[in-house]
Amino acid sequence: MSHIVNSHYDITFLTKVTNEEIVKVVALIDNADNIIDKYFGVRTSFNIVICRGGWEMEIQFISRRLESPLKLYNDTKSVAITDYRLKEIIIGFDLAKFGHYLHELLHGIINIEYTQQLREGLAWYFTMKLTESYRYVRPSYPSWVDNLYLYPVNKLAQIVGNNFLKDFAIGRASIQEDALPSDIQCLFQTEELFYSKKRYYH
Repeated sequence: MSHIVNSHYDITFLTKVTNEEIVKVVALIDNADNIIDKYFGVRTSFNIVICRGGWEMEIQFISRRLESPLKLYNDTKSVAITDYRLKEIIIGFDLAKFGHYLHELLHGIINIEYTQQLREGLAWYFTMKLTESYRYVRPSYPSWVDNLYLYPVNKLAQIVGNNFLKDFAIGRASIQEDALPSDIQCLFQTEELFYSKKRYYH
């Protein structure tokens, strides 16, 4: 196991890695973090854990599910997960594109007080926003992500404006949700109520 301490975050490699692989991973994280910092003016404070392959990711996934049955984390098709409780981002580096790093680091800056679905929607919205010119680096995602997360957040952005939404995402602005259309208000409901209504989720 290797451990790297950067001025902005800690990176722990749970798997054997070459120096070349370490350099590549650190460069991807630095680039994603710099893009977020330039756009939002903040960086993630979450620690980063690097795994290799589906099996190591599955172990991380299962152990976190067992410790916390509530959905306290985001996950992107088992390539990467963010654990809000432990403030850790876990990435399967041999499977992850640049977009996965960007998506998970966005989760590390979005206001942790927000509901799961609101954090997820904002992370997907800004992943799309920050990769508009580089669509090939985007993480792949199932079609329900559009319906569940991207559609209502895009609609919210049209109402409040992108700059306001950017400040809202990191907790610098607040929204009176009961003044919003009902499909957007769903993002602010309890996770249990939101996901029970969206039965096609997962």
